Amino acid sequence: MRMDTNLASNWSTGTIIDGKWVLIECIGKGGMGEVYRAHQLNLKRDVAIKLISDQFLQSMEDDPEEVATAIGRFQHEVQTMAQVRHTNVLQIFDYGSLKVHQDDKSIPVEYISMEYIPGNTLRFTMSEEGMEDEEKMLIDWLRQYFIPVLNGVEAIHAHGIVHRDLKPENVLMDDETPKIADFGLARSIKMRAVSNSWDVKGTWPYMAPEQFADFRKTGFAADIYALGKILFEAAAGKMDAKQVPFKTVALQDPQTPLLKDLDAIIRRATNEDSRKRHQSVAELRQDIQNALDAHAANANQHAVAAKAPFYVRWIWAGMSLTVFLVAAMVLYHLMGRPSDEEAVFTTPAMEAEPHPAENTKPSESPLFLVSQDGRTMTLIQGNDTLSKFYSDASLITFHHYVEFLNEVADDLTVDQDIVKKKDMILVYIGDGTAPEDQIIHQNGRFRLRNAEWAAKPVVRATWLGAQAYAQYYGKQLPTFEQWEALRKQLADDGRPTLSSPGVPTAAPNSHSEMMKQFSSDPGEQHSEGHLVTKEWLNIKTDAGATSRVVQWPNSGEPQPPLLRYPWEGFSDVGFRTVMDVHE
Repeated sequence: MRMDTNLASNWSTGTIIDGKWVLIECIGKGGMGEVYRAHQLNLKRDVAIKLISDQFLQSMEDDPEEVATAIGRFQHEVQTMAQVRHTNVLQIFDYGSLKVHQDDKSIPVEYISMEYIPGNTLRFTMSEEGMEDEEKMLIDWLRQYFIPVLNGVEAIHAHGIVHRDLKPENVLMDDETPKIADFGLARSIKMRAVSNSWDVKGTWPYMAPEQFADFRKTGFAADIYALGKILFEAAAGKMDAKQVPFKTVALQDPQTPLLKDLDAIIRRATNEDSRKRHQSVAELRQDIQNALDAHAANANQHAVAAKAPFYVRWIWAGMSLTVFLVAAMVLYHLMGRPSDEEAVFTTPAMEAEPHPAENTKPSESPLFLVSQDGRTMTLIQGNDTLSKFYSDASLITFHHYVEFLNEVADDLTVDQDIVKKKDMILVYIGDGTAPEDQIIHQNGRFRLRNAEWAAKPVVRATWLGAQAYAQYYGKQLPTFEQWEALRKQLADDGRPTLSSPGVPTAAPNSHSEMMKQFSSDPGEQHSEGHLVTKEWLNIKTDAGATSRVVQWPNSGEPQPPLLRYPWEGFSDVGFRTVMDVHE
């Protein structure tokens, strides 16, 4: 299509492009193009038309190679955007080219017709001063705006496309829906580069270090870095000229658990080493979701406590104090007791000063006590051959095991998704591909991928890892005889069982009812139907082996313990702990 010279130089209101679109007003300018609001005549809708600026073309008219490169990059943007169909990515409608005649020269002009977004950009949803002091506002922003942006970037990456210029100004707001735009610097692994020249492109505050070093080889991790910078600005405020580019950023003084979690996420996402960042948008989004879930869970606990009647709170406080005092009296007898085997870690109980026995000895062992790991244990009566003991009535959870790992983190190493103390394997944390790969290690701390798994039984811990946990809290793994006594008492002796730590419930009335509780407790079934049906036991044989696994029976008597190597970890094997009674 031909355009007259006057039209090419002015792009005036009322100009008709390619017989389809009437230009209404210029709504944006950049180094490479101009964007106009236009009306599509045949479909009677407003669209956005992006054209390579005539001034830009004129500035390079003596350099045909640069003109060709600019047009090539423009075409590249069209091809890139056309690949993606997602709610949070700007939709492209059409593409075409024109010939501008000027001074007896024919200059090509490329254009894109795309979705018209009349609103503001993501920048206008963010506070200039940051939202650190307004957690509710920050949470709403994360859920309503940032997570949808992550969804859009994930869709872009799924097509092998790296955006390379993510920033708040390149995310348009369609009412409350963010849409990623401006793919002028995008790179697809499916397409060749439009230029081999070495020049720095992008917006410096959001550019990853590797993007400055070699723009053409920039990968998905560069977009992760930019997203980390956007998240930082949402919390801490807009970056200014004093902000050093290409560096890791962090919140100055995070005070709340949520801000501390977000600070760790920001630090990782903006790590200067791309290999240490989140390796996918999904991983970044999951970390943010976990932080939000943990905050919500904590808020719900406080809300429940606050809504309780005044006298109920006093009753619970009195009961808690009573349990604490009873537990303290029992623990006085246990402090200082040497382990039967060399302890893997120094236990908190071993470091405490023992109290005089005559002042602490109870006349009768209490039915319950709270052990060093905060779990409530129940008294199991012995017989002629077995002394009575305390036992966890439910399996050790992911939450408790992660707390243990953080307690002893200085003594641990993580190598290829395996947690070790020296050469001793404690737990296999995996790479996140299996549902039970819930423990992750970041910035020297252990945490869960998904807060919903906190109350589920921990798996993939080895016998060595289970024994290390027990010894650290002054306890041990049960023997087969103790495990059978626990099973029998919960079924037949009328003692209370525990559906969750510290919450007594009614005792089962029959063996079948007990076994239903014992093997089908909500905390013992993982997502996707995965069941924990085996436990580590502490059994010595003539050969000196100590690690055995007992399988819960579906009916009748349990199977004999199976010998397993102490460094093995299984997705269906958990453990509980026991503690001797000394009177």
